[in-house]
Amino acid sequence: MKLSAFCVFCCMLGGISQAATYIWSGAANNGIYGDSGNWTVNGSPNGYYPQHSANDDAVIGQNAGTITWSDSEAFFGATNTIQIGSGSTLVCSPAKGDLNVNSITLEGNAHLVFESTNAFGLGRDFTLNFGTFTASEHGSWTATDITNFWVNHHSVHFTGTLDMNSLTGSGTIELASIKSDQWDGPLTLDLSGLNIASTSQVQANVTQITENGVTKVIINYETVPEPATFSLGILGLGGLLLRRRRK
Repeated sequence: MKLSAFCVFCCMLGGISQAATYIWSGAANNGIYGDSGNWTVNGSPNGYYPQHSANDDAVIGQNAGTITWSDSEAFFGATNTIQIGSGSTLVCSPAKGDLNVNSITLEGNAHLVFESTNAFGLGRDFTLNFGTFTASEHGSWTATDITNFWVNHHSVHFTGTLDMNSLTGSGTIELASIKSDQWDGPLTLDLSGLNIASTSQVQANVTQITENGVTKVIINYETVPEPATFSLGILGLGGLLLRRRRK
């Protein structure tokens, strides 16, 4: 049965009228993304949850625990932007479904997990924004526990800025770990949006490596001793050697 043009137009207007920014409240106490009881709009529930891939934005605050988004809920994968606060985890876990999100922001130690016992697909390119992060406080994306990962030749654009002034010593920051066995791949990881600018005090670089079937996005960094500190260290060593010679 075909809908009249007028009916189609009315349905489109109805969808647009529901577009909003949804704030996670967790009031339903079940951790389910697709439960309208867990979301508020302008301070109160509106009977919906984020479900439009162009108009709806979702905000999950800090320390919200683990939130699960599965295809047992209608409109899986459909949200325009998602912001996940530090200490919160969003697990996208369809038995079979495509993700159609334009951007996901990981604040602080937020976590994003993709998993599926059957098929997980990407319906479009998306941006993964880490904001400003440090070695001890940074978001992470894990997409390893997926039976069939359909990437459909899409891209993930990484953005964010590493706070170089917070770094000490040397180490590695792991931002993502992704199953490298992919269908309709490869998945393109665009790292050009990560601001990892080496300075006179810190040398850093971002790269992707693949080992044991997992592709990782990592940042290696090493701090360089300041000239004054280095000189004092040399002078101290020289003084110690002189004392030993005198003995």
